[in-house]
Amino acid sequence: MDKIRGYYNRFKIMNPKNTELKLGIIIFFIFIAILKGIRNIQFSWELLISLGVFIVSMTFHEVAHGYTAYIFGDDTAKRAGRITLNPLKHLDIAGLILPLLILLSGSKFLIGWAKPVPVNFYRLKPERLGSFFVAIAGIVVNMLIAFIALVFIRLLGNRLDISGLPMTILIYLYLINLLLAFFNLIPITPLDGGRIVYSVSGKKVRDFYDRLEKYGILIVFLIVYTGIFSNVFGYIFNFFIDLTGLHMGVVLK
Repeated sequence: MDKIRGYYNRFKIMNPKNTELKLGIIIFFIFIAILKGIRNIQFSWELLISLGVFIVSMTFHEVAHGYTAYIFGDDTAKRAGRITLNPLKHLDIAGLILPLLILLSGSKFLIGWAKPVPVNFYRLKPERLGSFFVAIAGIVVNMLIAFIALVFIRLLGNRLDISGLPMTILIYLYLINLLLAFFNLIPITPLDGGRIVYSVSGKKVRDFYDRLEKYGILIVFLIVYTGIFSNVFGYIFNFFIDLTGLHMGVVLK
C-alpha cells in the first residue's frame, strides 16, 4: 500500500491539476485494453526476448541522458546513481504499463519509458545547447543501437536462421530501438521530442509547452491507444524493415 501511495504522490507531483481525473482516464484505458486483448495474447519466447530487449534499450536510453548532462556540467544523475547500466535503477512501473497496454492490444512492438533521469537544466553549461543534447541523447543512442543491429543483420542474414535465437535478438534490437527513437521524437513533453523543441524555442513556445506538459501523459496514452502512432509511422517502419533484406513479414498495423 505504501508503494502504491508513493506512485500516486509522484504522479500527483507531475500532474498537480486534475490528478484524480487524469489517473481515472488512464486506468479506464488500461481496463479497456485488458478486456480487449487478454483473450488473444499469447506468451512465447519472442515475447520474453522483446521485453528483455526493451528493458536493455531503455536503460541505454536513460544512461545517455544522464551521461550527457554530466558532460555539460550537471552531476545530478551521477550523484543519484543513475549513470549505470543496471536496469533495476531505471525501471518505472508507469513506464511498464504502456508496453503492457500495447501487448494486450495485439501489437508485437513495445513502447514505454524508464524512470526519468534527474537533470538540473540550470546547471548545464551552456544551458540551451546542453538542454538540446541531453534531450536528443537517448534518441541518438537508440538509433546507434539500431544501426549496429542492422549491420549485423545484413552481415549474418544469409548465414543464420531467421527464426533462431541470435537473429531474433538482432531483429528485436533493431525494431524496438527504431520504435523508441521515433516514438520519442513526437514533439510532446514529457517525450524527448517535446524537450528538443523546448530547448530551441522562444518564450511563447516554452510557455505553451509548460502548460502542455500537465496533460502530456494523457496525450501519450491517447496516441498509443488510438493507434495514431502506428498509422503515421507505419510506412516509415516498413521502409526500415526493408533495409534488413529479410522477409520477416513484420508490418506495423
